[in-house]
Amino acid sequence: MEGVPAATHIKPSFMGKQPPSSQYIGKYHILNWQQLQPLPGGSIPPPPGIGCGEVNAMQKNRTSAPLLRGVRQGIALFLTAVALWIVYLTADPAVALEKLKQLAQLDQLTAALVNLELPWDTQPSTPLWQQVILGQSSLLAGAAQATPAPVATETPQPTATPEPTPEEEEQDKTPEEPPAKTTTAPDGIIPSTLKATDSPVYATYDTVSIRNYTDYTLDVKALLEAAPKLTPAQEGPDILIYHSHATEAYTMDGTDMYEESDSYRTLNTEQNMVRVGTEMTKILEAAGLEVIHDTTLYDYPDYNDAYNRSSQAVKETLDKYPSIRLVIDVHRDALVANDGTIYKTVAGTVENCAQVMMVMGTDSLGQTHPNWRVNLSLATSIQKALADKWSTLARPIALRTSRFNQHYSTGCLLVEIGSHGNTLQEAITAGRLFARTIADLFQKQ
Repeated sequence: MEGVPAATHIKPSFMGKQPPSSQYIGKYHILNWQQLQPLPGGSIPPPPGIGCGEVNAMQKNRTSAPLLRGVRQGIALFLTAVALWIVYLTADPAVALEKLKQLAQLDQLTAALVNLELPWDTQPSTPLWQQVILGQSSLLAGAAQATPAPVATETPQPTATPEPTPEEEEQDKTPEEPPAKTTTAPDGIIPSTLKATDSPVYATYDTVSIRNYTDYTLDVKALLEAAPKLTPAQEGPDILIYHSHATEAYTMDGTDMYEESDSYRTLNTEQNMVRVGTEMTKILEAAGLEVIHDTTLYDYPDYNDAYNRSSQAVKETLDKYPSIRLVIDVHRDALVANDGTIYKTVAGTVENCAQVMMVMGTDSLGQTHPNWRVNLSLATSIQKALADKWSTLARPIALRTSRFNQHYSTGCLLVEIGSHGNTLQEAITAGRLFARTIADLFQKQ
């Protein structure tokens, strides 16, 4: 500034001592006095924010502090001596000495004596005698402690506990199931792929063969050429699947086990012909066809009257749903030699697959069945479609003397899926392939 002499480096004295560059004086903090600019005449200005009167007051306080400290220490020593003298007169000296040792070890006493050495404005507000008394009681000492200032911390956010899904709740409720029982198909079952032979009982054209159990003469070529077409219905179901002998079952193997209601029969619809029909239904529905699957056990409890009961059901279903184009009665065969040897059919061209065989009825026994040739023609077209894909999946068609409820419609047939020597899984594979072929015939029309 103009008119102010250049700053000079002055080391001011303070009570005859050299002050440090930064020092507490009372409750004020003076920084870097060596760098203060001297006022005219060589005097040092007071620190910013502190008047000269305050500086003088601080100097007086520092001068009187040693005197006051000495007075306090003298009073403390006097009171201690009086207390010791009273204890000596009124109590057991040994007990008193032990209590004094315990008192000397108290943290509160040590802290209080140290506080006496501090300046007055930094001492605790509680007198020494109160601190010692409060220290003997954990309850009073805890109440007397100053509450620390709250420290600003981030409030922890509650962690959201994920709600269990219905599947998890259901799993918690469901008791753990024991391991599934298994078995192995017995040895001695003979696998066989059944084909047509040169015997005159077989009528063959191209890949289609018919095993003729009647007295009728057959022209397989003409039957194949006259085969009706399968067309999906505009509205309503297309196919009816039912089981006149629903309780028929297969050789138990793996986890496919069941309680028998009779030999190779069971009421368990997961192990009998109903299961095979269910798997066929899935294939047909996946192809866009509408299927009615009748799962009634018509052969239980009376096996011999099964066809009469299923016949009435077929008639009622066809009357209710005239859109049905194809009616399939799903069975399994039974192949046993005279010596008791059990045989099972194998497709040969498909691994772990049984053979299928269509059984067609006639009016040979005098029963009314005017359209049996139409049904047989349909069977020859299905047989050819099967042979074109899997040459030995289908056994020769069996033409029988009974009508097997096939007189209700021109699209009725009976199919044997494997035999009782096959396993359920072998039969399911064959049933699926048969259903796929039927679906393809509907698609092509």
